[in-house]
Formats: sequence, structure tokens, C-alpha cells
Amino acid sequence: MTKNLFAFCLFLSLAANAQTAQILLKLPQNNDFIISLTAEKVRYLDAPSIGLTDVEFLNIGVFDDSTKQWAKTEFELKEPQVVRLNIVNKRTANAYKSQEGVNYLLFISPNDNLTIGISPNKTLTFTGTNAHYQEYLRDYFRENMYDYLPQFGYNPSQIDNFHILTKVDSLQRTRQQRLQTLKGQQPIDEAFETYVTAITNTEPYLLKLVVSDKKIRESQGVQLKPNQRKEIQELALQNFKIMPDAALLSEVYRNELRNFIQVPVIQKYPTDSAKRYVLSPEAVQMAYQLSNEELQSYPKQKEYLLTHWLNYSTTFRSNMSTARALLAKYEQAYPESALVPYFKRTIESKEKMEVASQAPEFMLKDRDGNTVALSSLRGKPVCIAFCYNLKQHENDFKPLEEKYRGRLNFVYLNVTPATTYEMWQPTTEKRPGVLHLWASDDDAQMLKESYASTMRYPFVLIDAQGKIVERWIPQEFPDNKPLQAELRDLIRK
Repeated sequence: MTKNLFAFCLFLSLAANAQTAQILLKLPQNNDFIISLTAEKVRYLDAPSIGLTDVEFLNIGVFDDSTKQWAKTEFELKEPQVVRLNIVNKRTANAYKSQEGVNYLLFISPNDNLTIGISPNKTLTFTGTNAHYQEYLRDYFRENMYDYLPQFGYNPSQIDNFHILTKVDSLQRTRQQRLQTLKGQQPIDEAFETYVTAITNTEPYLLKLVVSDKKIRESQGVQLKPNQRKEIQELALQNFKIMPDAALLSEVYRNELRNFIQVPVIQKYPTDSAKRYVLSPEAVQMAYQLSNEELQSYPKQKEYLLTHWLNYSTTFRSNMSTARALLAKYEQAYPESALVPYFKRTIESKEKMEVASQAPEFMLKDRDGNTVALSSLRGKPVCIAFCYNLKQHENDFKPLEEKYRGRLNFVYLNVTPATTYEMWQPTTEKRPGVLHLWASDDDAQMLKESYASTMRYPFVLIDAQGKIVERWIPQEFPDNKPLQAELRDLIRK
């Protein structure tokens, strides 16, 4: 009897915690829309073949049945999340022309029951729980803040665009006034108020930075003098304000939170093109410590940034001593974190990729369907390029293919997530001295662990005996001089 009562109480507890939200779509008759709903959960997770990403995108519904006027989705939701609603015409989607699509931001909380009416011209109306949140976002916010620039009269070919700043200020005041009106009419959830205030505070000064940056640079191109760089950095420091943890729901806020910590670090430990703008070990450790100190009262933001700097130390640096030191602190602070094993594996994988060590073997399919082993390529040096998008690196590498034809094999190793062999194969072409290889998602995960492959360091140089010559060559645009220098040295060996 006692056991049954305990089980029943446990069931009730779990049921109470299993909160959901519902979204009901009312569609126009005979529409040709494809409508997708994507929830954004802000948390670091291991993305297959890529590494850590700070947002989990959850597909909560795709609707493309033009015969139906109603569509419904229900999804689990433990805390408020931003949901992006995308509407595109089928004929546009089939033609791969996404510019005709329309995107809306939604703010969905647990237990919301929201009805969204979609008109033939893709405008929205809302009824149900927290409909006023969605109306406010619809009327005063855009998915991408830079969409406001042409509307405000910004001219990218013109140095002085200060005339748009009055419109930037006007938008900020309008958002603030409308929020105060909403608060006077009905209760506003703290998380929603924090989210929209974070955007309202952050976007205007970022748009002003665009204008100021253009004026400061004038005709100098991309290079700034130290005093000019400091002027732009100070604008960021003076305008950014740390807000409650719910502000992390805003992408622009997350970006500026990182920048808020990074600016004083860079001022103490400057970066430059010679260092490929990568923070030094001392700088990364300072950023980690500063995040720990500045965000003591904001536990979610603190964990978010400490994870970011630990990930930076494992991704952007080849030497793992700093990463190991930060991981020890991180594990002490978050012993139950599911990311600790990930960081340990990543660090161990990178430490194994030493110069003169044997390149880990793999066997993958080529464009003709044959299985190719890396060891079968011995006899000539090999340049492996991990491709995170179809045909990545190929346009940049074709001159190098010509230059080293007959002396070097180029291997384009596709690790694009969720890409079948049938999707990949037609994008390849046969060329002398070039090998295209396809990796399934499982293969890509194995390669990530054995080669510590990342988008930052996608290249591996292997000598004719199958030994690693260089692994930590960054991806650089438009002209990768470090890679070219390493290739010249590889051919001489």
C-alpha cells in the first residue's frame, strides 16, 4: 500500500512538471504556404561533427497541407522560449528562393494556448494566452536588427550616416513606451519584460556602432589605428548593461555579453592579424576569471560564459594546457555538467594529434561508391580538407590543385551534417589528384573524436609515409597564406 501511494505521488509530481504549450494555426483557404515553427533552447550541446553550439533548435511543427485550414502543435516546455515562425510559398521553396519568406518572433511560455491567424499576405493576428506579447513583437521587432538600416535610410556607400540615429532613438522610445502601456493594462511576465528590454537596450547602440564604425574607418578599409579601435570598444563598454538571466534568450544580448567581457581582455592583451586575432592563453584565462567575477549574481549567464571560454580554449588554441587548467576549474564548479566528458574527450583528441604521429586510419566511400582507406594513399603527401558544407574549400583550392598536380593528393572529406550519400555525390566532380570522400553522421562523429576536426581548423597535412605534418592550420579568407606555406614545405619533404 505504501509503495503504491509513493508511486502515485511520484506520478503526480512528474505530471505536474511536464508542462506543455499549444499553438493553433488558422490558415487561409487554398494557400500554398509551408509554415515552420522552430523553438530555440539556449544551452550548449554537442552538435554532430561540428562541436559545441550554444542554441538547440527544436522543430516543433512543419505544415504544408493547403487543403487544411487548421494546424496544431503541442510541445513540452519547462521555461519560456523564443519560437521563430517562418512562412514561405511552396513554389518559392521549391525554387530555392528564400527571400520571399516571412519570419516572425514569438515568445512562448509553459501552458500557453495561442491561436495564430495567418492571412493570404502572410500577416498575423493572435488570440489566446499572452497574445499581447506576440502583437508587441510583431509590431515593434524584427528577426534581424540590420533589416532596419535600409528602412532608416542607411547608405553603405556613404561614410556619414548619422542622419539615421534619430530614427534609431525613436524606435527605442516607441518600444519602451509601448511596453509601459502593456504593463499598465495587464501583468507582464518578468522573463518577457527582460527579453524585450535586453533587445531594446542592445540593438540601438549596435546600430549606432555601425554608423560610428563607418565614420571612424572612412576610407581606410578594415584596418583601424589603436586609438580608433579603442574608441569603438569604449562605445560597447559604456552602453552594455548586464540584465537578469532571461536576457540570454536574446541573441544580440548573448553576443554583446561575450563582447562586454572580451573588450577589457583585448585591451590588456591585444590581438592582431599576425596572431590571427586569436586570444592568447593569458587572455582566455583572464576572460574566464572576469566572467566568474562579473556574473556572480547571474548564475545562468555565468555558466554560459564560463562554458564559452572553456570551449574557446579547446577550439581556437592548439596547445591544450590552458584548456586543461580551465576544465579543472569548470569541473569543480559544475561537477554534474554533461559537458565535462565532452571537453575531456576533445582535449585528449587534440593532444593525440602530434606532429610525426601516424594519422588515424579511416575507410570512407568515394564519389564512385568505392571504399577508400587513408593508408591506401601513401606514397604521396595528402592535404585533407574537412568540409562542413557541400563543395566547401573547392573554389579556393582549385589553383592549388593545379599548382601541385602529380605531387600532392587533395582529399575533400564531407562531414556536412544530415547529408546522405545521394545528396552529396552529384555535387562532386572528378579531377586529377583529387579525392572526394563522404562521411555519414556516425563517421563524422568518429572523425571529430580521432582528428579533433573543427570548422576553425579544417585542414590536415600528411606526408607520404602517412604521418601528420601539420594539423592546426586555421581557415582564413580570402587567401590562406599559412596553408600555402605549409604546402610548400610539405612538398619539399
